[in-house]
Amino acid sequence: MRRYAREVTFSLTFEYLFTKEKNDLGLDLFEKKHLTGDDVKYIKDTYDGVVAQFDELQEKAASLAKGYKLERIYKVDLAILILAIYELSNTDVPAEVCINEAVELAKKFSTDKSVGFVNGILAQVYKK
Repeated sequence: MRRYAREVTFSLTFEYLFTKEKNDLGLDLFEKKHLTGDDVKYIKDTYDGVVAQFDELQEKAASLAKGYKLERIYKVDLAILILAIYELSNTDVPAEVCINEAVELAKKFSTDKSVGFVNGILAQVYKK
C-alpha cells in the first residue's frame, strides 16, 4: 500500500536528518509483506532522490517557514516537508495527493500544530 511505503520513506528520511548517511539496509527493517514491487521501487527511487537533493530540499523547506530558522523546525515536520517537497518537484504524484499524504504523516507522527504548519508550507510550494 502506497501509504505504508510513504511512511517507510519518511522514516528513512527522518533517520537521514540525523546521520547524514544513506541507509541502504533500512528497507529490510520494515514489513515487506505490506509492500508491493511498485512500493519498493517507490521507496528506493524516492529515498535516493531525497538523499541526492537533501541540502536543496532542506533549504527550500526552511525558506518557506517564515519566522523559523532551520534549527527551530521540528525534525519530524522537517522530514515530512523534505519528502513532500521532493515528491511535488520530482514525481508525477498529483499535488493534492502529495499534500494530503504529508498532512496524514503529520497527524500520525507529529503534533496537532504541525498539521497546519506542514499544510501551509506545502501550499506555498504548490502555488509556485
